[in-house]
Amino acid sequence: MRIFGWCLVLLLSAGAPAAAAGLTILSPASSASGASQVAGQFTAKTGIAVTVGGGGREKIFAILKDGGAADVVLLPSADFTNLPQITGVVPLGRIVVGVAVKAGSPVPDISTPEKFRAALLAAKGVAYADPAAGTSAGKVIDRMLSAPEFAGVKRVPIQGLAVGGLTSDKADIALQMLPELAANKDVALAGPVPAAYGAGVDFSAGLAAQSEQARSLIAFFIGPEAAALWRANGLNPTAH
Repeated sequence: MRIFGWCLVLLLSAGAPAAAAGLTILSPASSASGASQVAGQFTAKTGIAVTVGGGGREKIFAILKDGGAADVVLLPSADFTNLPQITGVVPLGRIVVGVAVKAGSPVPDISTPEKFRAALLAAKGVAYADPAAGTSAGKVIDRMLSAPEFAGVKRVPIQGLAVGGLTSDKADIALQMLPELAANKDVALAGPVPAAYGAGVDFSAGLAAQSEQARSLIAFFIGPEAAALWRANGLNPTAH
């Protein structure tokens, strides 16, 4: 009877469906909200659990260097040139730079290039990520502010998030990735930088682990079902 019981257990175990292994995404804050919602849709469809982690650019680089848990990585496209271990990289979409002030402050009208430029010239300081730190957003903003038309702007490069310049009163306007500003209750969002300035960062997704589940997640990320959620979270999807 004991032998029969063990055989029955083995047979039942063999016939039971295996639980789907989970996936881990590493994403910076600017794409994390969209990644979480799209991943939730993917889980509802496939039953595969997905965890979104990461943080700042340097933290993601450190996790990958130390061999930390990761299946899919989302980063500014330019960053993947420094990550040869990440394969199957595909364009995901573009996130634009936004403009914010401290919550409770008058929100400037930046609806046209002229009004945007005037708001920056009138500010006591315009905070943005220090481009020396290597962030894509910092480089894009620094390049924009280097144009002759912004010569009178008082630039305040910040180590870390640009909103730190608002909380420290070093600046009264912050330029930062739009989804990050939209999720911050301590600031008032004025809107995106006018499109004429092309202030945005292209993002891509790549494989940190070679598995069919990870490949299927990336395929879902760039598929039509995910497009509306990406747009709702500040990323304009690349057409595939």
